[in-house]
Amino acid sequence: MWTAEHDQRVTAWNERQHMEALLAEEAEEVCVAQEQAAQHLIDNEAEREHAELEKKKPKMNNFNDETEVGNVIIPRPSQYAILKLKNFEFVELWYLSPEGCRDAAKSSSSTMEDTFSIAKVDDVLTMRPVAALKQSCNIVNNFNLPISDFFHAKNSFLVYIEHANWPKRHINALAEFFWHLKNHPICYRQHGDTVMLLYAHCYRELGLPTHAALHHNSPGHAHTDPGVCP
Repeated sequence: MWTAEHDQRVTAWNERQHMEALLAEEAEEVCVAQEQAAQHLIDNEAEREHAELEKKKPKMNNFNDETEVGNVIIPRPSQYAILKLKNFEFVELWYLSPEGCRDAAKSSSSTMEDTFSIAKVDDVLTMRPVAALKQSCNIVNNFNLPISDFFHAKNSFLVYIEHANWPKRHINALAEFFWHLKNHPICYRQHGDTVMLLYAHCYRELGLPTHAALHHNSPGHAHTDPGVCP
């Protein structure tokens, strides 16, 4: 009798110990899972903060290490002149001359660069810097430019009208126009430079970069531009 009761108590105690061990193991597993989930949240938050910090850090743009630097630095004209060219409008070559570019560099350090005005572009009101809307007070007309400044300016002019996406046909016509100006025999005569500059000014201001009268000595051109005929 005593032995049977003893065996029952031992069996019950063993079952209780086994059950407590199972419960402790389950509790441990739950605790570990909770700790892992908490650590996962911490890691995700740390990763997010790191990504935000990386976004705020200044970054360098990539570059092509096979690209060569040009041997010539093209002087930069004023925003006013560039805007005129982008709109296919007439602009005095002085703006693209060395003196005109120096004038633009001086004005770029003034308050005009930070002052904006309302302008109408394609029936849409837009804000533009005052420097892009105001012509220089030091402007020199084409026919009053020194001949060296004129030909320096025409080089920059041809570059910037290409940047402004002028039609290739117009660019080629203007390049040929300037070539004939520079190489016409009138340039070697007395007052030849003055005649040539006045002629170029009149034709460019009218938007007619024709050069036929400069190298065709026909009577049809002589009455319109007598000063350029040999």
